[in-house]
Amino acid sequence: MNRSKSRTGPALTAVAGMVVLAACGGGGGGGGSSQSASDTLTVGFDADAAPTGYDPLTYAQRQSEFFSPLYDSLFVSSPDGGIEGSLVSDFSNNEDDTQTTLTLRDDVTFDDGSPLDAELVKANLDRRSDPDILGYGLLAAGEAAEIVDVAAPDPQTVVITWAQPQATPEANLFDATGMIVGPQGIADPASLQTQPDGSGAYELSESGTTRASQYTLEKNEDYWNDEGWAFDTIVYRIITDQQALANAVNSGQVDIAGQLRGNALTQVENQQSVISIGGTVVGMPITDKTGAYNEAFGSVQARMAIMYAIDRESLVDDLHEGSRPTSQLFPEDAPGFDPALDEEFGYDPDRARELLAEAGYPDGFEMNYTYLGQPDEDVIVVQQQLAEVGITLNLVAASSTDQVFAAVTTDPVIFGPFAVGSQPEGFVAGVLYGGFMNLQGAEEPEIAQPMGQALASTGEEREQALTDLNRAIAENVWFVGMYEDFTHYGYNSEKVAEPSFAGQNNWLLISSVEPA
Repeated sequence: MNRSKSRTGPALTAVAGMVVLAACGGGGGGGGSSQSASDTLTVGFDADAAPTGYDPLTYAQRQSEFFSPLYDSLFVSSPDGGIEGSLVSDFSNNEDDTQTTLTLRDDVTFDDGSPLDAELVKANLDRRSDPDILGYGLLAAGEAAEIVDVAAPDPQTVVITWAQPQATPEANLFDATGMIVGPQGIADPASLQTQPDGSGAYELSESGTTRASQYTLEKNEDYWNDEGWAFDTIVYRIITDQQALANAVNSGQVDIAGQLRGNALTQVENQQSVISIGGTVVGMPITDKTGAYNEAFGSVQARMAIMYAIDRESLVDDLHEGSRPTSQLFPEDAPGFDPALDEEFGYDPDRARELLAEAGYPDGFEMNYTYLGQPDEDVIVVQQQLAEVGITLNLVAASSTDQVFAAVTTDPVIFGPFAVGSQPEGFVAGVLYGGFMNLQGAEEPEIAQPMGQALASTGEEREQALTDLNRAIAENVWFVGMYEDFTHYGYNSEKVAEPSFAGQNNWLLISSVEPA
């Protein structure tokens, strides 16, 4: 076994997590039993890579693992955690960081042969008001990185004007968010449901693709950066059953398999190599912060009672060996992480009961949680722990994915894995404060002020703002952390060299995968 572990935090956005969870409903997919050819990279996914089609902006950041070979981005992640230009050859800010000028490459073409130009980039970014474009959530009106204007003064120059100062504009336009759709896809977005339109290193092979089972990508011989990709063909096999996924990497049917869990991970560790990355915090975002649907949640004391009622140590000991108990949203290696928060808001059932009485609920209160399929083990344990202080968690079985998504507007909490990555302020602005975790539009100046400060600053000033932001989220109980988990990928070290994660993010840089 050759297992390397990097304690860094992925930027898995929560929306991507919801899409993946919704897609993980069945058994194994994809066939084939022979070892991949030396010029082919075969990747096993635990969920459908493109469940709603090939528009990369309708997904969130983790989907870069699938879409990055098909679509170029303005900026991309690097293995060392940085963000570097890709379609952008140079960029600069004005003095007050409210305007960013991008210089585009002049040697990029799309599938139909049309060139990359500033008008196309503007057309892409002008989609930011479309509510179906999840990737642009941070850029939409009213959000922390709102774009108020995009200009194209010449074919290679794009000028972006921000509503608020953006000291690191590249952090708003990298990987999935920065992917540029070609002119045909922009003119007819419905066409992207069946066919991608990118300028990437690979093109989708219709003959080798079966939706929800296997996607085959063939190298684009006219690509501007051909040396950046090592394989002629990339095959993504969808294998949703964990045992089947482990068998596939152990038998050589796939070269890389993610994301592995439980017994499947152990089996792969015993036969192949595993690379792991931390930073995924499992917890409960509070979605009814105004008490609009559940009056108790309008009280900070009542919400705080939930925080103190969770016995994270026993949860980890019983169900998640190797994870780290935590009370906060920011993972251990993220800027702004504060170990004191885990102590201050740790398990204290007596304090939970005191807070319930202070909030006017001495006998506790009831709350609903809607789930699809079977309730997660974590949910069952939390249900028992909340009951010990008088809080009743009612589990509501959903009959459809639509019912689960609709419940985000009515249930007071949701459960899931969330990750803020190396840009926590962007996650908070685009997901926790301005995204689907706050559909009621709740406002909290104690959170908004350090969030804005972090977005507009760098260096030590940003670090302090992030520390203040993390504390404000905990003190106002907008998120109840439970434990920090890890993402695990198995790989065949005889076929490929150790893959690289996208900096502190929990998806792989497929462009950096090399033969062994």
